[in-house]
Amino acid sequence: MILLWQLYRYLSGKSRPGWRERWGNLPAVVKTPEGAEAPIWVHAVSAGEVVAAVPILKELRAALPSRRIVLSVTTPAGREMADQQAITIVDGIFYSPFDLPFIVSKAVSAIRPAAFVSLESEMWPNLLHTLHARGCSNVIVNGRMSERSHRRINKFARPVFVWMLSNISCVLVQGDADAARFRTLMAPARADDVSVLGNSKFDQTITPVTTEERAALRLALHLPATDLLFLAGSTRSPEEEDVVLGAYLAALKQFPDLCLMVAPRQIDRASELEAAMLKHGLQPVRKTQIANSTGAVRHLILDTMGELANSYAVCDISFVGNSFEPVVKGGGQNLLQPLAHGKPVLFGPRVATIRSEVALAKECGVGFQAQSPEELAGELIRLLGDFDLRMHIAVEALKLIESNRGVSRRYAEAVIGAAPLLAGSRGSAS
Repeated sequence: MILLWQLYRYLSGKSRPGWRERWGNLPAVVKTPEGAEAPIWVHAVSAGEVVAAVPILKELRAALPSRRIVLSVTTPAGREMADQQAITIVDGIFYSPFDLPFIVSKAVSAIRPAAFVSLESEMWPNLLHTLHARGCSNVIVNGRMSERSHRRINKFARPVFVWMLSNISCVLVQGDADAARFRTLMAPARADDVSVLGNSKFDQTITPVTTEERAALRLALHLPATDLLFLAGSTRSPEEEDVVLGAYLAALKQFPDLCLMVAPRQIDRASELEAAMLKHGLQPVRKTQIANSTGAVRHLILDTMGELANSYAVCDISFVGNSFEPVVKGGGQNLLQPLAHGKPVLFGPRVATIRSEVALAKECGVGFQAQSPEELAGELIRLLGDFDLRMHIAVEALKLIESNRGVSRRYAEAVIGAAPLLAGSRGSAS
């Protein structure tokens, strides 16, 4: 069954990039030479997990400057983000092996890690068992488990998850609810092996831009210098983009100079999005084709990787996608990026994967949840019409980000403390 699933992923193109590495044929740069210290192996699935991993990787590097660190990813988007953000921090990047016993055994023998660090909720039974059996300390960091996932695990896969967690040294999670759910899948005696440390995404490097830099970014994007801009980031589906376009068109009736930027989560969907925008009477321009554009661009498609975080700086109101049906993995994308630029952030009803960030944003009055397309349009119009509120949100959003920084250092310290093979090689943390 597993082999058939892997064949499907290859034929569909989902696992084709890094195909040799996925079968355990790892690049030399991630293999551990004979006699060398055992490295740290960090695993992040896709782009979002890589973003969460980078601040922790930086802290691990600062604490253990001579220790090798390798990073594995699952998706091409994760690999691209890793190449952009982690290449200078780690010693090697590779695609994670398929979770088949003979493959993970080959990969583990090549890397021989002292610690395996997995981001958020990624657990593979054969890999975790093989690592544990070889004396590696397995740690989950930035962990999360939604109520829906917890119900499904208990209904369909509880024995497997209980066994997987028996191979994990400690589980370090984002919030109290996550901790409670993990503890129900572990022996009572292991309750102390679950700790709440917070969300490492608060530590991602997003530098606020000056007024002059913001103007330069707008100029580079061919956007009008002073017109209001609504930016919808990480949209996941045509259905969700129809909701966004509907809200924009409703707001356009009251704010005729309002511009729109949409950044689809999968950039290979740019053509599909472009067709939808044309159907609604808009004049979309892709970022990759902006050099061919003459005059101001009012409707922009951000079809590039790694530019969204800074692009939020030029907008007035933001929307974070994967929050209107249909959603992936319970819904939600990174809403801390717009908040780090002081921007109000809108999102839909489905936000299971970012519930802790949503709770903080709503409590601080900087994030606004819409239960329907009509509510999204209403909230957008309300915020566009209240300049003073937007200025207040700018201050409060930056306060929220700053007050939650420092989580990644605590994660790094906990990883080192959980791995006996790392404890004796600490350097001076910067």
